[in-house]
Amino acid sequence: MQKLMNNLVCPEEEVIIYKFRPLTNKEEEAQFLQIVLEKKLWCASPDSVNDKKEEFTFKFDYEPSTATFDLLVQVLAKVGSTAIPPSPLSASYVERIAEDARNLAVQVCRNTYGISCFSLTKDDDWLWNEYGGKGNGACIEINIPDSLVGKIYHEVDYVSQKIPHIDTFLESYLFSDKAHETYRNILLTKTKKWENEKEIRFIGKHQNITFTFEGHINKITFGSCVPSYVLEQLESEIADYCQINNIVIAKI
Repeated sequence: MQKLMNNLVCPEEEVIIYKFRPLTNKEEEAQFLQIVLEKKLWCASPDSVNDKKEEFTFKFDYEPSTATFDLLVQVLAKVGSTAIPPSPLSASYVERIAEDARNLAVQVCRNTYGISCFSLTKDDDWLWNEYGGKGNGACIEINIPDSLVGKIYHEVDYVSQKIPHIDTFLESYLFSDKAHETYRNILLTKTKKWENEKEIRFIGKHQNITFTFEGHINKITFGSCVPSYVLEQLESEIADYCQINNIVIAKI
């Protein structure tokens, strides 16, 4: 009996996330079918998100810390400069070099990292309006392993203002292990006006590619404004697959 108990594997806990997709043209319909039938999602460039202007808009905390001087010395040495920062450091001096740190961070995020956006809620008209084709779309309910949250899926942090300290950007330039954390945090911090989205993001180190997500689809809900002929066509294409995989098809 003890041997049998040792061989039992407890099912892994899951988290439900929601992917809203518009269905207003053939391309969007094809992308929807790819998600449902192939479990493939698009890992996009951060420049493609709806709030891309705000995505990379932030101020710095320029007040020097006890580590700022040493970090600046290392940065200047790395770029081959023989300049010596003034001591004690002033916030105005730090501010003068911050623009380069910002530009580098934004360039890396825009050109390297990929994101796919989800919500932890489905009960919000804003989500249907912004991402679900104003009702002419679908909400795909996906169960992912809880163990992936905090590793490749990350909840967005909502703040009043995005004001990182300059030290974090100096460290990211100097230390590769700090760089990923800094760039990831840029993509995972948004202002409170977006808070109702309850967003969770897949963060990848490549962009503009498809990836196969772990987990399974549990339910597909079509919006109230999906034309009947589109609904019939899509339902006919996914019906057998959904039946085999116990996926519920519903309509608002």
